[in-house]
Amino acid sequence: MQEIYDKLNYYLNEICKYLEKENLFLLENIHNISILNDEFFKHIGTYYLENETKQNKLTFLDVFFLAREIISSIDKSYLESFDNLIKSGELDFSFENDYEDSVCISMHRRNQVKQIININREFNYNDVIVLIHEFIHYTNGKKNTINRHYFTEFLSIYFEIYAIDYLLKKGINKEEIDYFSRIKSVERHSTIFFQYEIPLLAFIKFGNLNNDTVSLLQQFILNIKKEEFENECFSLCEILSLIEQNNKEKIKENPNLIGRILSEEFITQNYRYILGTILAIYAFKYSRLEDIIHLNNHINEYDNKTVYDICLSIGIDINDGDFFKKTLQALDEYVDNKSDYKTGMQV
Repeated sequence: MQEIYDKLNYYLNEICKYLEKENLFLLENIHNISILNDEFFKHIGTYYLENETKQNKLTFLDVFFLAREIISSIDKSYLESFDNLIKSGELDFSFENDYEDSVCISMHRRNQVKQIININREFNYNDVIVLIHEFIHYTNGKKNTINRHYFTEFLSIYFEIYAIDYLLKKGINKEEIDYFSRIKSVERHSTIFFQYEIPLLAFIKFGNLNNDTVSLLQQFILNIKKEEFENECFSLCEILSLIEQNNKEKIKENPNLIGRILSEEFITQNYRYILGTILAIYAFKYSRLEDIIHLNNHINEYDNKTVYDICLSIGIDINDGDFFKKTLQALDEYVDNKSDYKTGMQV
């Protein structure tokens, strides 16, 4: 087992060096994020989230103009940018899953920014929801600031939830909307995060992993069995080894890239979707729409504000002892309310 620990210590050291420079929030808050993730994952497991989504005959123009209607209801100042997407060639619809996923790509080169939105069509109203999600990324993607990095998924997920609510209230056939897609997605992210949270937490808190690490975890953080911890370390080491192998040419050319490659392929994404969903569920129930719009419009101007300060500016006190309880109540309400919408009329 010591051989696994030694190899994993090398990987985790490179990852932490990268996180210290590029993603300090995760490094400093890994323990609290792990607690939130575990409780959120456990709560999601109590839901039945399966809903088969039917296809329909929506054209790409139907998708575009319905998304435009929703954008107009959010903030009419966004319409000029939205209307320009097709004319500028910045929006592309794939009809045969040409893209790996629907994305908004922001390419920053020499003080110029080129943005592209690619949408993999599902041929139902999910296409509208995904377009809203990616367009919100587009609106705040002109700069690549650290707080934009932390909050952009929250903002897109919030307006994605807004779009689902808008469509259901409009009377759209709920069988053509996968209104649980975000919760199912965050469940996947939680599962992945669960695979590495304890070894990463142990390394950050106690240094190099060894045979004594389990005792330190048991004494100061959580009750975990030795066999369970060793299995998690072995599994994480295998995953990181595979990532290293798949990128061996890049790493050979520049060994200093290994921390970035390991982090960006496996570490830095999941927690942003987990926290983004938690905050979005909370904000949709308790925060004011105008405050979220203001945050989206100014997120790249908040370099001197902490994550805590930004959350307070939209009515979220993450240090409130009842914060997570309120979040779970909001999540229960969101899931329960979907049963209130019967099969509607196509629009």
